[in-house]
Amino acid sequence: MATDSIDADAKRPLCVDLDGTLIATDTMAEGFMGLLKSAPWKVPAALAALRNGRPKLKRYLAENVPVDAATLPYRPEVLDAIGEARGAGRRVLLVTASDQGTADRVAEHLGLFDEAIGSDGQNNLKAQRKADYLRGRFGAGGFEYLGDSSADLPVWHAAEEATMVCPSPGTQRAAEQG
Repeated sequence: MATDSIDADAKRPLCVDLDGTLIATDTMAEGFMGLLKSAPWKVPAALAALRNGRPKLKRYLAENVPVDAATLPYRPEVLDAIGEARGAGRRVLLVTASDQGTADRVAEHLGLFDEAIGSDGQNNLKAQRKADYLRGRFGAGGFEYLGDSSADLPVWHAAEEATMVCPSPGTQRAAEQG
């Protein structure tokens, strides 16, 4: 029945990646550049955090040079897709490998997300870890995902519907090859 399909679509959440998808930049790179400009004496501490893993560096940057969500370069086509999903009554989640604090700031600034989920300082919510999280939360094929990079391939495979946003040619080829 066509009605069943429409009902299923309305219930399936739209999950949106942040770096390279919702925004045309990377928040960790932005944070590191901000650290170099505003507090270069903190660079050794940032590098020490990196030695303990990317999630630790992301947390350090989020706490020491919080990204100004109002100045990020948002992609209009992604904002439009979010608006369409919300208009259809769907839940919209920001799901990112960026630190939870960064995810919260972006979500609060835009006011378009029902929930923001990010890395927690211990675990980097990226690639297979993100796919496993979303599959565990919504079931296999229980969500739609917007992403941009090869790290999103496992997430696209777990999603019912996947949309590539400005992928590199290599990511495009890898996604097409399955």
